This record gives sequence, structure tokens and C-alpha cells, in this order.
Amino acid sequence: GYGRGSAPPSPEALLAEGFGARIDDPLETTFVLRSSLADTLPPADTRQDHLRVILLVAELPTDLTGFASTISGALAERGVPIVLVGTASRDHLLVPDSAWPEALAVLRGLRDASRRILEATAADQPLDADPL
Repeated sequence: GYGRGSAPPSPEALLAEGFGARIDDPLETTFVLRSSLADTLPPADTRQDHLRVILLVAELPTDLTGFASTISGALAERGVPIVLVGTASRDHLLVPDSAWPEALAVLRGLRDASRRILEATAADQPLDADPL
């Protein structure tokens, strides 16, 4: 990150990236981008390398509550640190390279548990009933 007002302009190559972000808040400017692109920028005050992005592809309703806390809690129980980046309709998790396999295993476990709950609930209710 760069202290407020000290960040360089966004590199033009950022527009061509499949994933990248510039976040300006009152205290700092943060770029989330590939290391090779970050290497083209002036040195930042802080920099984290060796992170991988997990895109949670389902569109999330704006009134959804508890989603991020469920995921972050499950990952925390397994010692997986995350940086959560939200967009208009989806969330992204940045996890250390070394924690990537564990993070995927935790997320798959949550997915599978959710499916079992929905299947069990659907079996007990008429087809037109709300499963939750």
C-alpha cells in the first residue's frame, strides 16, 4: 500500500488484467494485482506477495448477512489467513500460496455441507416451498 496521496497512477496494463483492483481509502491506496505488474510500480510502503485469489463465483444478494463471517470463521479455525475483497455482487479471498490447498479444502467442505442441508430440507418440504 501507499500512503494517502503518494500512490502512482494506475498502470495502463491493469485494464487488460483478468483480475486487479485499486482501492483508495482515506488512509492509503492499495493495489491488488499480479506481482509482475506490481514490479513495474514504484516501491510501496507495504507489499504482500505470494497470495492467490479465490473467486466466489455465485452472485450474492446485497442483503445477505453472515456469508463472509461463515467463510472467514471456517478458514480461521484451520489457521488460514485471508484478505477479503468485495465487489458489487461477488467476494474474492486472497490467501497465501502455502495455504491455498487448505483454503480450497475448507471451502469445498462448506459447499458440500450446504448442499446436504439443502437436499435434506428439500426432501422434507413440498417442491414449491422455500427450502430455507
